[in-house]
Formats: sequence, structure tokens, C-alpha cells
Amino acid sequence: MHLDIEPSIPTRANIIDTLLSLSTNSEIENGDNIIIYFAGHGSIYFCSEYPPYEGTSVADRGSIEALCPIDRTPPDSEVTIPDISDREINTILKEISRTKGRRITFILDCCHSSGVTRSLIPLNGVRSVDLLPDTSIRDMFDAPHIRLRDSPGYRSVYEADWRPDMDSHVVLAGCREYESAKEQKGPNGYNGVFTQALIDTLRHGNLSEEATYLDLVQALKLPKNAKQTPVVAGNHREARLWYQDSEDCHIASS
Repeated sequence: MHLDIEPSIPTRANIIDTLLSLSTNSEIENGDNIIIYFAGHGSIYFCSEYPPYEGTSVADRGSIEALCPIDRTPPDSEVTIPDISDREINTILKEISRTKGRRITFILDCCHSSGVTRSLIPLNGVRSVDLLPDTSIRDMFDAPHIRLRDSPGYRSVYEADWRPDMDSHVVLAGCREYESAKEQKGPNGYNGVFTQALIDTLRHGNLSEEATYLDLVQALKLPKNAKQTPVVAGNHREARLWYQDSEDCHIASS
């Protein structure tokens, strides 16, 4: 039986299709600003902990950070729906930048620390997700390779020395890799503390016209009990917000 799923539901297929559609959307011109926002669950997989891959090149690939779609493989299911790995996301962002330019801002309000995702303040309702079965790492590699391998400039996500392309976008993340992204209750329900701080700062933070992405992150004010530190990454993290002019889209010194 085929089920029609609303495009707004964050299934794996919808997330990937929506992201890839940005690269072919005729209404987006090369050089336009593209802002992508994701809030939800994240997970992390340590390749060396998976017995099927011990002693192989896959085991040497460190950790895989991933976003968790709402339809990720349910328990006792015969259908495999893997999480969306950082390698897949990076490959897609690179493809978007190839056709639309590199004025891409990726805002990420989730965490990957120990497989735990966004938790509440106070910590009386921690939300967490379990890792998927051992085959998930291979499944996460297979999915983007099958779909994206014919894209110009594609670099295999299987490669042991794979490195992300950090020239295609700037990422604003809610916390460091070993921290948890938190939520707190507001007048209209629960909100991510990072997202709320980001909105407040953009609206009332008194940022100058010359403010950069780095300046924005440094200006964020999160509750002290959140115990999370927002980060900014990308070669253009010192560009003016929203890449206000091309001269500012320089490569930051390392």
C-alpha cells in the first residue's frame, strides 16, 4: 500500500528531496542567499564500535554525525531507513553551491553527543534516540553514494580520508559536539534555547552593519543552565552576515 506523505513531514526522503531541489530551483539565482534550518534529533556513530567493520578501512573512519529523520528505521521493521550522515549533508551542500553559489547558511539546532539529542531545561524530560543497528553506517554511506555519485565533483563518501567541503557554506550550530542542545518552555510552547537566542540577537542584539557570522555567535546569550556553547564553522565564517557583498566572502585564516 502506497501512502502519500505531506512534503512538510521531515521524513528522510522529504529532507533530501527538499535540499536537492534547491540546486535546481529556477527561482533561485546564482549568488542568492540560501538559508537552511534544521531543528530536531541528532546521533553519532563510532565506526570502530561496529564488529562487522573492525579491522577494515571503515573502522578507521572515526565517527559519523547524523540527523535523524522522523521515519528512521523503526524497531522490528524490514524496511531500512538510515539516518542522514554529515557526509551526505555536506555533499548536498556542495552540490547546491555548485549551481547556486556559496552564499549558503546552514543553521543546526540539534546535537550528536553520545546519541542524545535536545533535552529540556530543567532536565526533567530528556529526549534521546537510540542508535540504529550495526548495518546503519553502511546504509548511511550507500544512500548518498547511489543518489549523488553522478554529480559533478562528487567525492565518494566511502573514502577513509574523506574531508568535508567547508567552502560551500557557513554552519551555525547550537552546541559543541560533546554537548547537548536544550529546549525551554516559552509562551508559545517549547523552543530550542539556541534558536531563541539566535532570534533575539538578530532582532535586538544591536549588531553592527559590519557584523560577521563569528560576531553573531559571540553575541548570543543563552541561559547559564543550558550549558551549551554555540559554534560557527566554515571558511567564510568571517564574512558579513548573509554575505552582504561578495568582497566579504573571503576564506578565513585557520
